Amino acid sequence: MKNISSFKNVVSKYDYFLFDQWGVLHNGHKKFIEAEKCLEYLKLENKKIILISNSASPTIQSEANLKRLGFSEKLFDYCITSGQIALNNIKKDIYKKFGRKCYPLELSKQKIKYFNLDCTKKVESANFAMIADLKDGLSILDFAEHLDKIMKYKLPLLCANPDYLVHNKNTLSMSGGTVAELYSDLGGTVFRYGKPYEPIYQDIFKKMRITNLSKVLVIGDSLWHDIAGGKKMKLDSLWIKNGIHKSKLKKKDEINPLLEKYRPKYAISHLKL
Repeated sequence: MKNISSFKNVVSKYDYFLFDQWGVLHNGHKKFIEAEKCLEYLKLENKKIILISNSASPTIQSEANLKRLGFSEKLFDYCITSGQIALNNIKKDIYKKFGRKCYPLELSKQKIKYFNLDCTKKVESANFAMIADLKDGLSILDFAEHLDKIMKYKLPLLCANPDYLVHNKNTLSMSGGTVAELYSDLGGTVFRYGKPYEPIYQDIFKKMRITNLSKVLVIGDSLWHDIAGGKKMKLDSLWIKNGIHKSKLKKKDEINPLLEKYRPKYAISHLKL
C-alpha cells in the first residue's frame, strides 16, 4: 500500500473513478469541500465519475440528497445504490423464486412502499424476510427474536444495505449488514446487495461500457466494503483513512489484518488535491 498526499498523484493512471459517498464525499449533513474539488478536477481531466453507495434508498433519492448537500449533477456520470440493485433483483428473481410475502425486519413504511412489498407480521405466512437501513441506537440483541423466527421457518433474508456500520453525525451505528452476517453465521440463507458483491459492479461496467478494469479506481473508506469490493472485482483501490476506521488507525492489531486481507493499492487521509 502506497500512502499519497494528493489525489492528483493517481489521476493520470485511470479513466473511471468509483466513489463511495458517506465518509468520502460528505458526512450526511454537509459536503466535504476538498472532496468536491477532487470531483471538479476529474471533470477538467475528462474522467468518468461513478457514485456507488450502500444505501437501501433508490438511486433517485440518493441523487436528491446529493443535490441537497450542494453537489452539482454535472459532477458525476452515474449513480447507483444497493437499494436500487435490491429492487431490480426483487422484481426479476426473488418473487419468482420464493413468492411475494415479506416478513420485515426493521423496514419503514417508506421502504415497504419503495420496494412494493406485500408484508406480513406472521412469519409462518412469509416467503422471505428483508432488512434495510436501521434506526439509530439498535443493537444485535434487538433482532434475536426475529432471527430465531425466520431461522425456524428457513426464510431467506434479503439485505438491501450490507454495511456493518453507518455514520451518524459523530458516532457509528449498527447497519443491516451486521444482522445479515449473524443470520448467515447461524446457517441462514442471505441475499446481500451492494458493495462488495458483484452485481452492483456489473451494473456499472454495463452502464459505463467498461471493459478495461485496469483503468478503474475504487475510492472508499470501508475496508470491509469499498476496498473489499475492489479486490473482489480485481480493481485498484484508494483507501480513505479518516473515515469509518478512523478510531482504529492506532490499533495496529485490528487494522493491519484488514489491510493485509483487502490490500488497497493507495491510502490517503482524506480526499484532497
